[in-house]
Amino acid sequence: MKRARFLQLAVLAGASLALIGCDSIREAAGVTKQPPDEFAVVTKAPLIIPPDYNLRPPKPGAPPLNQVSPTQTARSALFNTDPASVAASIQGNYSPGERMLLATAGAAESSNAIRQLIAADNAKLQAADPSFTDRLLFGDEKKDSSAPIDADAEAKRIVQSKEAGSVPGGTEAERKANDSATIQKGESDDDGGWFSNIF
Repeated sequence: MKRARFLQLAVLAGASLALIGCDSIREAAGVTKQPPDEFAVVTKAPLIIPPDYNLRPPKPGAPPLNQVSPTQTARSALFNTDPASVAASIQGNYSPGERMLLATAGAAESSNAIRQLIAADNAKLQAADPSFTDRLLFGDEKKDSSAPIDADAEAKRIVQSKEAGSVPGGTEAERKANDSATIQKGESDDDGGWFSNIF
């Protein structure tokens, strides 16, 4: 009886140790560490010391007096100009509502030469060198600067050089040296086989 009870406890302990490796069991047991979300952290304004130390009673539902909403903070960071002052500086025959719409949309900061800037950017992109992938896929288009050989003219030149007694490939000594080097290289390659350079 004791042995069966001990065996049950041992199996239960082994199963619990095996299951602790599963993520869902670890989370349910509270073993995993849950770091705070860095994007959900909002800075809060510092506490304000009241002029006198008497505590004021809280007003239910009233927003905190010492905190600015994150939306308002983001708007002031992105659009740091007051739309009313920008609307007043817009020239033209616009109603106050149209001026406010243009100021909120950022029309006062737009450039009149935007079309020329875009055309210049496009011209720079077209004049740029081809990218690495274009060269990799399509290869380099190298222009061959050498002129094609005229077969008839080359044959006449060779015949004339033979009649004059000169060798077409250079002087006689250079030709014999090249031929002997080629023969010696061929003989050494044929004698040794694949491993001739190693042994």
